[in-house]
Amino acid sequence: MKSPKTSLVAGKKGKLSIKEKEVQFEEGLSKKGVKIIIFSVLLLAIGFLLLKFTNPEGDNWASFLSPVIIIISYILIGIGIMVK
Repeated sequence: MKSPKTSLVAGKKGKLSIKEKEVQFEEGLSKKGVKIIIFSVLLLAIGFLLLKFTNPEGDNWASFLSPVIIIISYILIGIGIMVK
């Protein structure tokens, strides 16, 4: 998708003129972004599987580690969407 972008340019004798520039937007995800998203979805699944090992008191290693992994994987999904 292209959209024209205008800018004022000073020409000879101090006159201003308008020039149009073509701006291109990429649609879709990059290959690097897709790899990041796939990795973070797998990490998210690991985080949810770790929830199985938590105890109701929340004082073991899985109770601490699983929410951290889940939050990090959601952040990585967002990064994977924004990466060019």
